Amino acid sequence: MDYFKILNLDKEPFSNSPDPEFFFHSQQHLSCLQKLEISLRLRRGLNVIIGEVGTGKTTLCRQLIRKFANDEDVETHLILDPYFSDSSEFLITVTGMFEKNESEHFNSSLSGDIPDDWHLKEIIKQYLFRKGVDEKKTIIMIIDEGQKLPEFCIEILREFLNYETNEYKLLQIVIFAQKEFREILREKANFADRIDLYHFLGPLNFKDTRQMIQFRVQQSGGAVQLPGLFTYSAFWAIYRATRGYPRKIINLCHRIVLTMIIQNRSVADWPMVCSCVKRGLPDSHRKAGFFKFGFSRVVFCLLFGLIVAAVIETGDWKLKTENSELKTENSELETENSEPEAGNSELETGNWKLETGNSELKTRRPKLENGKLPSEMPLLLGKIIVKKGETLGKLIRMVYSTLIPEYQKAVIRANLHIKNPNRLAIGDVISFPAIPVKIQDSKPELRNSFKGYWVEIAEADNLETAFQLLRAYLSDNRNSRDIPSVRLIPYWHKHNGLKFSLILTEYFSDKISARNRLNRLSVSVFPDGKNVLSFEKETVFFADPFKGFSKK
Repeated sequence: MDYFKILNLDKEPFSNSPDPEFFFHSQQHLSCLQKLEISLRLRRGLNVIIGEVGTGKTTLCRQLIRKFANDEDVETHLILDPYFSDSSEFLITVTGMFEKNESEHFNSSLSGDIPDDWHLKEIIKQYLFRKGVDEKKTIIMIIDEGQKLPEFCIEILREFLNYETNEYKLLQIVIFAQKEFREILREKANFADRIDLYHFLGPLNFKDTRQMIQFRVQQSGGAVQLPGLFTYSAFWAIYRATRGYPRKIINLCHRIVLTMIIQNRSVADWPMVCSCVKRGLPDSHRKAGFFKFGFSRVVFCLLFGLIVAAVIETGDWKLKTENSELKTENSELETENSEPEAGNSELETGNWKLETGNSELKTRRPKLENGKLPSEMPLLLGKIIVKKGETLGKLIRMVYSTLIPEYQKAVIRANLHIKNPNRLAIGDVISFPAIPVKIQDSKPELRNSFKGYWVEIAEADNLETAFQLLRAYLSDNRNSRDIPSVRLIPYWHKHNGLKFSLILTEYFSDKISARNRLNRLSVSVFPDGKNVLSFEKETVFFADPFKGFSKK
């Protein structure tokens, strides 16, 4: 049975075969392909593409071959497994690829005698000169799994690169390899020096992960415009589980689609993704990649907590200030244009474990002594990695819902590694201290009770996840005029610990009005589970939820 037809798809969206039609042009893959084409057409010789397992090297290799398939002036030859027992086997293989008739002639005319390496090299050289000089063709040798290349093959390839004219190399070599190939390059400096293009393929970032999934679904749906099969939080859970590696993304999405069919569901949400992760990944991998909180990070957090504690007075939570005035962030300042390596764009969130639920985004905090959560308020809300176009003022406003000097000073004191607060670099890690908001002072009518209701569209247990959801919402709806505005509200309660809610800006004096507003929300804009939210007494807020306009 073609399972994908149940979801009205024409093709299987998440096949693990390198189908060129499903090649997603992520920024790094497209850049790599363009650089390769330029280098090959200029006939500059050696090109090396390094990447970890599952980053799309083989798919990129097939796409490169497809790109030159209809070009009569280009010949491409592919070696899938370059592990050879000796130099003669390698040379015979290359000779057979380049000149099959001559290879067969050797096998028949030499009565079983194997030609020596020198004769084989001469045949290859004559072939390259005939094709490259006389016929003006570009000969490309593509080697996949380059980390398997023996030492003698590296030396032979180096000799091949000596076959050249005054203007160009006669043989173009492209090697796709895993990171182990770096050690070979370090040991073979005379070979590494000949590299014209060296490109590292890393995992995808969150944006490319989501777009790749959407692209595959669209490619499978033909001309029919399909509704989204994945919610925003599902995309984020997929990214967190796979860490942006294309092969892992495809395998996980395949399991999710099967689960959707079995459970008769039309949309995959966060709980379903987490359930598929638990069933599909080995325990050791989950702990190492998705759930484990490394010892070094624990030490870092403890040390960082001591630094923050040193600058915050524990009595009334007032921050120490200096006489010198700090520049405000009222004007948005540019960030540096240098992007970090893909895959390093997100931090590990900690050793929290994900639980599935009916429709809500839920997390479970680590088990502590006697099964109780700590009664002390945290000193730190969490950390955020700076993205392109983000300034310190913008980040403070998004976390605390306001921008005042007190918050600026607090954040700067908590980030002593930031040399220039007025100019952040992409990839900087910014920590946000927990600064309680005095609700009673700003809203006297709420002095003894929290009479208010909010429409909550998402909830998270850590700042990173909540902030990523907020980023995704703002990015996807930046050109929409009628989309309701949302805010991030960090808050803490002694029984529930630290939470982060994404809520609509407005609040309501009664639950019925809030419920009516909830029911009017567009399913396409808010595909995840939504909820009417009210806060318990003794809740400590780190952003004022009453700053939005009220509805009666």
